[in-house]
Amino acid sequence: MGAGSTTTLAVIKQLLKMNALFFFFLVFVQIKSLVKLPNLASSFSENPLNQELRCCICLHLFSDPVTLHSGHSFCFACLEKSRSFKAGLSDNRCPDYRILNQYSEFAQRILKLENTVESYQSTIQETAEGAPQRGVNGEVMERKDEPPSSRQVEDGCEAMCNTGKAAADHSDCTEIKLSNKLSKNRSQVAPVMVDIQAKIELVDDLLAKAKEKEAAVKTSNTNFKAEVKAVLEEMMELLRSDSTARMEFLETQLRQREEVLETNVQTLSNLHRQLKETELQVNTLLEEQDEARFYKEILEIEKLAARLMVEPQKFGASDENEAKVTMNHMCDEMERHNYDLRLKLGAAQRHLQNILNPSEVTFDSETLHPCLVLSEDLKSVSFSAVKQPYPAGPQRFTNYFQALSSQSFSKGEHCWILQAEGCPWVLGLCYGGLPRSGTESGLESRSGAWCLMWYDNLLRAYEGGRETPLKRTPFLQKLEIHLSFSKNCVAFSSISNVTGAKTPLHTFNVSFTEPVYLAVRMMSGQPKARITLCG
Repeated sequence: MGAGSTTTLAVIKQLLKMNALFFFFLVFVQIKSLVKLPNLASSFSENPLNQELRCCICLHLFSDPVTLHSGHSFCFACLEKSRSFKAGLSDNRCPDYRILNQYSEFAQRILKLENTVESYQSTIQETAEGAPQRGVNGEVMERKDEPPSSRQVEDGCEAMCNTGKAAADHSDCTEIKLSNKLSKNRSQVAPVMVDIQAKIELVDDLLAKAKEKEAAVKTSNTNFKAEVKAVLEEMMELLRSDSTARMEFLETQLRQREEVLETNVQTLSNLHRQLKETELQVNTLLEEQDEARFYKEILEIEKLAARLMVEPQKFGASDENEAKVTMNHMCDEMERHNYDLRLKLGAAQRHLQNILNPSEVTFDSETLHPCLVLSEDLKSVSFSAVKQPYPAGPQRFTNYFQALSSQSFSKGEHCWILQAEGCPWVLGLCYGGLPRSGTESGLESRSGAWCLMWYDNLLRAYEGGRETPLKRTPFLQKLEIHLSFSKNCVAFSSISNVTGAKTPLHTFNVSFTEPVYLAVRMMSGQPKARITLCG
């Protein structure tokens, strides 16, 4: 039998030996799992299969195992790095034998052995995961990754030195192992790096948007504070001006009264002086001995005394009447100042409220028809059969039961809900120039007004006095008005009192040229008729 046949038989024997050892290992593992021995790692390291599955060069479990014609197996990388093996040369020597390798072919890969090593490693890991203490996985993996001991290095390198050549370069084998492991770790890190970079891009985008939003909010807040400050300063200026005007009025009125009293005092003082002088003349006359002179002077004294008239009513009751007139006049003037101040502060307060809540709306008492009564919260108008004693003014409606909102609107998005009870109605928007009296003061009959009318169970739309019939409906109480300056439209929708569902009714497309007001009208006077702003 030739050398080649002998080598082939050696390889076959080696494989059979490996299979037998692997079978022994599986049985051993099953027994270990049943008995649950405490030190599994040491058992694995001491069993024969563990020793047979290790490369004699690197002393680790086989990685890409190959075999030579001598029947010995090695890691392919270790064999490549071994200085005693040069592919293609006729004087190659087996690293584990000191005999000449007579064949120049490349080493043959052993797939069966490679699968056996992988199965062995998987079994070690599964067994370690089930161990209660520091088990196989930790200890065996540490032993796998830790550098070989000095004795192992000596044993491994001794085999390479036995070739008779230079000392074995064991560090090269370790570098290959580390290089392979590093490459594998880098391949695992690559997806993590991609994920991190994607998240960085996302965070950068969110950060840019957050900064943009932050700048916008800061600008908006600055403008908002400036508007509020301007209104508050306006209110303070109104109070200062009103206080100054009232004090000036009081000073004028009180000064006039003081001047009257000063005049009275001066008049009485002069009268008192003259009377004293006359008294002195009378006393002097009483000592006069000349009868003719006495008679002459007594006539003059009588005339002088007659001129010095004392009128108590002029200096007593008249002063009290003058004081009453002055105080009544001051009270009336103060009340007028109060009324003017309320109007001005009310306008400033509505302006401030409009800044804080751009859609806030209340009814303006100055526009109410005398047969309408405004609630305390300024959100509801009710019909009154008795006309109210409202002061006449240029803003008050006189022909129709109408009212306008206190606030006007010229920008933004606004939405209001109105509920009408007990009467047909007209609800909508209009410019502030709507006439307050005459037939053209009705919302539905005037340009610059956009409204819906529900009357006689028929719903109609009006724009610029033009009527558009919409639909017949026997019951329609709650209406939503949506004003959009960005879309240049006014949309009307009905709201169900039962489900709250919205049903679009009509939309006006309008390019507004001036601020608009919310407007309401009762088409007939009923005792329980009411129109309310909801929310």
